[in-house]
Amino acid sequence: MNEKIPVPVTFNPHKHHFQFLLQRIGVWTDMEWENVEHEFLGIGENLLDFYTGDLTVEKICAECAQFFKSRNINDKITFSNWLLPLEYRKIVISDSSEWVIKKGKHPERFIHIHPAKKSPHTIRVRAATLKTVLTLMVCNIAISPQMNDNLLIVNKIRTAYLQFSPIKSLPRGKGIMQLWELFFKF
Repeated sequence: MNEKIPVPVTFNPHKHHFQFLLQRIGVWTDMEWENVEHEFLGIGENLLDFYTGDLTVEKICAECAQFFKSRNINDKITFSNWLLPLEYRKIVISDSSEWVIKKGKHPERFIHIHPAKKSPHTIRVRAATLKTVLTLMVCNIAISPQMNDNLLIVNKIRTAYLQFSPIKSLPRGKGIMQLWELFFKF
């Protein structure tokens, strides 16, 4: 668990935080691929909601923890009662982003947070798309809308590094190209 995430919060920045991943790319470029690939396991395999705003992991988690502290929700029982009769709720933090709150699996970290679908500063992406773009960044391989061989480059990365199937196209402003543009401008 990331030491920057205060107890009782559970948050996976590998899966849900753009600025965190930008920082990790710099670290990953100096690591063996097997170690990078191991970290990619935290991204999962499904659709995910990805926070692209300016708040750090630490700030988001601190604001969520403060939300509960200010309401005297300090233990698993009061938290469970706050959730009732629902399995999750949403809260809004300082930048107007919405966060889904549900029960965490770890007894000490019983407040699980992730960005809400269609929240401000959040986009929905496929895990495979995110892993593809991260791999391009780690391998220092650039793609652009003007390049004719983008599809060949992307499919080589997908098959050689990620063991993913090749894709048929790279539409501008969607999927891999959309996410690439987000990462590349930083």
